Amino acid sequence: PSSICDTFPENPSNLLLSGDKSFEFTLDFILKDNSIEQKTVFALVPRYTGLDLYKNETVITITYEDKPRYYRLPKIIDTGVNTSVKFDHKPKQYFKVFINKEEVVNESLEDKTFGISESPHIIFGAGNFPKNDFNLNYTELDLLRFSVFQDGNILADHFFEERIFDKYIDITGNLNFIHKI
Repeated sequence: PSSICDTFPENPSNLLLSGDKSFEFTLDFILKDNSIEQKTVFALVPRYTGLDLYKNETVITITYEDKPRYYRLPKIIDTGVNTSVKFDHKPKQYFKVFINKEEVVNESLEDKTFGISESPHIIFGAGNFPKNDFNLNYTELDLLRFSVFQDGNILADHFFEERIFDKYIDITGNLNFIHKI
């Protein structure tokens, strides 16, 4: 939201998704595509952090400072099934990831920092912006809900039902929009 109109909102939720801030975000989706190529469910850029799917594995990438770390898991996301993913970050403490309420990553941040960025963005269903023409890994999925929390307070909540000018409305009223590229 801050790149669309920097005069509002007062505290855009995308700016929380950086290594110097506490945040939690959840994403509920249904994977529609069953191809065997690499697929990206979402990517947090410019410090690439994301969820990628391969034929036989699920890979979570988290970038610490400027070094990506790959957490390779068995295939745990199936086509046509409602899936919930939660990323929970506390600076200098931990970075945790849950898939369907099961903890799959628990990384101590006592001696490292999750990537800090001035203007982080999340891309759903691709690994990069289409204009960059690399690491796209398009994925067909139905987004059901996306929420951002800080210290237990909800700052953005999207159910992907109501749109205005190709922007999905944040039902919290905090003016965090998700727009179609």
